[in-house]
Amino acid sequence: MRGLLLFTAIVLAATVSVAHSINLLDNIVHGTLYNYGLQFSYDWATPYWSILQAIQAFLTLTAASTLVSTVYVYKRYIHAKPERKETKEIEVASEKPTAAPSVAAEPQMPTPSGLTRCTNCGRVFTQPLRMLDFHSDRPRIVNICPFCNEVISPAPRQEELERSKKVAQKSKKNNHQAKGVRELQEARQAQKREETEETVATTA
Repeated sequence: MRGLLLFTAIVLAATVSVAHSINLLDNIVHGTLYNYGLQFSYDWATPYWSILQAIQAFLTLTAASTLVSTVYVYKRYIHAKPERKETKEIEVASEKPTAAPSVAAEPQMPTPSGLTRCTNCGRVFTQPLRMLDFHSDRPRIVNICPFCNEVISPAPRQEELERSKKVAQKSKKNNHQAKGVRELQEARQAQKREETEETVATTA
């Protein structure tokens, strides 16, 4: 942006300086030279005026084209760049909303830890692209492959394994707690039996 403004300022300053120099030259021809014996004649005045008008027209055209090109470049490539990026992300997210079920149905190949494999192109990458999907009722964040722009669903097997591990850990904890409660109850019952036996022996 700064380079564009600097270029425009240089071109406009050069155009204005050339126009001012031509105006000074015209004042010298039609003012000062008459004092040194210049005689006016249409033979030299007509081509002089035509050349002067052509130079002024070219300067005006240069200044106008510079301003128009600057405004066009600013609106086309600088000012509209963030908006174009957002619309592109929305289009990519809403182009193939039905790709997630098909991807989820395919079995995923084993990948190294910390890496993700795309089920469409088969390439491996560290982190997928995250974009907003406005196709559903509520916007949601989806993972997209950076190579083929396909929606990547989370691996169902990994989720099931994690859930099964959590359930197994909870069941183990519950089993340990149940065993502890049973042992405590048995110890109490044995203690009560011993107390009753002692009381019976003392009374006999």
